[in-house]
Amino acid sequence: MPLNDSYIDRKILSVAFVYRNDVRFRVHEMEMKPTPGSVSGRRSKIQGYSEKSKRRYREYLRNTAHLWSHEIQLSYAQDYPNSGPTVKKHRKLFIESLQREYKGINWTWRLGFQQERGKKGLGYAPHFHFMTDRFVNKDWIADTWARIVGSADINHRKVSTHVDKIRNTDGIINYMVNYMAKDAETNVPEGFEDVGRFWGMKRGIVECEEYRKILPARLQARATRLFKRWYKAETRSWAEERVRKGGRYFKWRGGVNKGFMAIGGRRVFDALMKLLV
Repeated sequence: MPLNDSYIDRKILSVAFVYRNDVRFRVHEMEMKPTPGSVSGRRSKIQGYSEKSKRRYREYLRNTAHLWSHEIQLSYAQDYPNSGPTVKKHRKLFIESLQREYKGINWTWRLGFQQERGKKGLGYAPHFHFMTDRFVNKDWIADTWARIVGSADINHRKVSTHVDKIRNTDGIINYMVNYMAKDAETNVPEGFEDVGRFWGMKRGIVECEEYRKILPARLQARATRLFKRWYKAETRSWAEERVRKGGRYFKWRGGVNKGFMAIGGRRVFDALMKLLV
C-alpha cells in the first residue's frame, strides 16, 4: 500500500547522541503532542535496581572504559545501617574526601548488598564498589571510611576496604553492572528503608556530542536505513561470533517517537558524517 503525501512529508526530528564508542538515536514526530500524564517533573521512588537503570549504567561504562584503572570496595561492620539516606550520606562524605585528597580524580560507584559474615540466607549489608582513574592509597581509604562510619573496630578497619588494579576492563564493567542480577542481591533487604540510587558517576566525564536534524519522514527513514546497512556490515563478524556463542544479535528498536542504540557505532557515524558534508 503506497504512502500518502501527508505521511511522507511530515516533519521528523532526528537526534543522535554520539558517545566515545556508541551512538544513541531518538526519532520524534514534530506534530505529535505528549500524551497527558506521560511527562512528570517528579521521579518515582526507587524500589530496586531496574533493568532500565542497569542498561543505562552499562551504556555509560562502555563509553568511559578507557578511564578506569583501579577498583575500590567499602563495606560496613556488623552493625550496618538500614537507612538509605544514612548510607547515601556516608557515600557522599567519602566522595568529597576522595576529591579533596586526589584532585581531579574520576570515579563511579555502585551500591550492592552482601551477606553478613557467618550467616546464611537473608540479612544483607550494604556495600560500595568504586572504579577510579588512578591508584588510591589503601591506608587512606581505610582511615577515611572508618572515620566516616564512626567505626573504632580495628578488625573492621582491616577488612572493610579493598583496592586493586583493574586487569580486565570488560570483566569489571560486566561485574559492576550485572553483579546484582541474582534475586538475593538485586532485591532491597527487608527492613532497609529508602534505598535511593544504585549507581552514580562523576558529572561531565561521559563524552557526548548531540546532533539534531529536522527532516521529512521519507528522508529520515532513508538516513536510518543507510546507517543501519553500514552498521550491520561493519559489525557482521561480531554478530556472527555472538550468535555462535548462543547470544542474540543486536535488535533495532526504531520507529517514530522511539530510538535505538548502535553499540560501537561511533566509527560508522563519523564515516557517514564525512560523506554528508
